[in-house]
Amino acid sequence: MKINTQQNSEQTNTVFAANPVIRQLNKVEEKAKQGEGATYAGMTVKTVFFLLMTVVGVAGYYLAHLYYFSTFEQLNLISDDGLVISYTANELIFVAAALLITIIFPFLAVFLKKTIPVTGTIYSLSQGFLLGWTIHRCLQGFEHLALEALVITLIIVAVMAILYATRIVKVTGKFRVVITTLFATMILSSIIGFILYFIPATTGFVSAFFDNPLFSIGFSVLGIITATLFLLTDFDTIEKTVENNLPKKYEWSAAFGLAFTVIWIYLKVLDLLLTLSKNK
Repeated sequence: MKINTQQNSEQTNTVFAANPVIRQLNKVEEKAKQGEGATYAGMTVKTVFFLLMTVVGVAGYYLAHLYYFSTFEQLNLISDDGLVISYTANELIFVAAALLITIIFPFLAVFLKKTIPVTGTIYSLSQGFLLGWTIHRCLQGFEHLALEALVITLIIVAVMAILYATRIVKVTGKFRVVITTLFATMILSSIIGFILYFIPATTGFVSAFFDNPLFSIGFSVLGIITATLFLLTDFDTIEKTVENNLPKKYEWSAAFGLAFTVIWIYLKVLDLLLTLSKNK
């Protein structure tokens, strides 16, 4: 199949065209030997592996809570919206460590691609641990939202896969510019809001703005839309990984990048459902 060189160049040079792990596949010029290239089946298996590791991480949290965390004194934290979150001091240490891993390890995956089978697995387990803690501690009374978010996420992934496969939606350079703008807007808004919150003159305004249910819902919806569009660019890069006959080792990069986006969508959907439930 012939690939438009100009279009490929435009997609490759677009900053933040896809999530950073999978975007690097657009720049690979290495070719595989006959019969040793990356395949859709191989990437599917590895993507499922990373997602299953996330589930294992969730189960790991519940086992740790049952046999370890629950043996310590329970403390309570009351959030601004009246939500009571129980925890133990040693539990927070594990949560903080898992959070640190989920921040650092994606960068390791970007710069040390050969480590992705290990760093990707550790990231997935840590993300699952955090998710288990969130469901158990932060969704008290709303635990059903975790399953609802999973169903919605699977529907989103299936719909986007169909739209991409049927070419109803085409990933072009302009398409990537749009999602880059959305992503940059979200990041910039969060940074500005964070800075203004610590300025005495604007603290009250920022608090009132971020506590507004309409803003929270709108920001969550924007996050889901952005993550969903990134999913399409992931599909596009995966397709070109196979078409360009990249070596099989790059399946790990593609699989981790796709799993990363799917988890991102799930977390955004869960956040939206929780916001809607608390503001009924």
